Amino acid sequence: MISKNTIEKFRDLHTPFYYYDLEVLNSTLATLKKESQNSGFKVHYALKANANPRILKIISSYGFGADCVSYNEIDAAIKAGFDPLQIVFAGVGKSDNEIRNALNAGIFCFNCESIPEIEVIDQLASQQNCTAQIALRINPLVDAHTHKYITTGIEESKFGIHTWDLDNVLNVLTGLKHIKLIGIHFHIGSQITKMSVFQSLCTHINELLDWFSSRNADLKIVNVGGGLGIDYENPDKPPMFAEYFTLLNDFIDLKPGQVLHLEPG
Repeated sequence: MISKNTIEKFRDLHTPFYYYDLEVLNSTLATLKKESQNSGFKVHYALKANANPRILKIISSYGFGADCVSYNEIDAAIKAGFDPLQIVFAGVGKSDNEIRNALNAGIFCFNCESIPEIEVIDQLASQQNCTAQIALRINPLVDAHTHKYITTGIEESKFGIHTWDLDNVLNVLTGLKHIKLIGIHFHIGSQITKMSVFQSLCTHINELLDWFSSRNADLKIVNVGGGLGIDYENPDKPPMFAEYFTLLNDFIDLKPGQVLHLEPG
């Protein structure tokens, strides 16, 4: 909460401003780092939540990766100290120029939404004589039970590849020489406060891991996206990282050598 002294200090300002409690931020980041390390998870901070340069430098200092939805976000992340090898590039509207720049930056992975997108990345990677690592964003048909405008994993959502298209995707990938499939990716929505939603996602992930294994697809990462919500009724309550990570540990059956990634905002 903002102290009375702070309120008095800024009362006479005649313009809106953002006030960040860095003590709370650092406490939250320290908890997130501890819980993710204990679980063996890789965290990528979602820049769409806040791209303030000073905030980004603080977050990057904890060794987290970045989740970006534009090349401008990638550029901001790198300038703030994020390692390109820990940056993932998501989003349905990647332009050719953004893809070229991301390839030049040497990012870790593209989260891909469709076959045409994958084919474009392959073509551009070919022109730059490099290989692009990708994860397939899959629509698992899981209702996040949050606001309809921030629910992104149901059938009518525009995001992700449907499971019934995956055979076709794998067939296309066999002919692309500059693409390396390294994982699968999900993001079912934002402001999720019911842990049962994530448990449902885990069930679908396990089914898909078995499916890919049956087709000899060597997946290295499973990226569950973000979505863990904030309790706005109790704003001083710390995030539910421990409960969330315990659930993911307990209910996702990773194959040997696989690492779980996530993208909190």
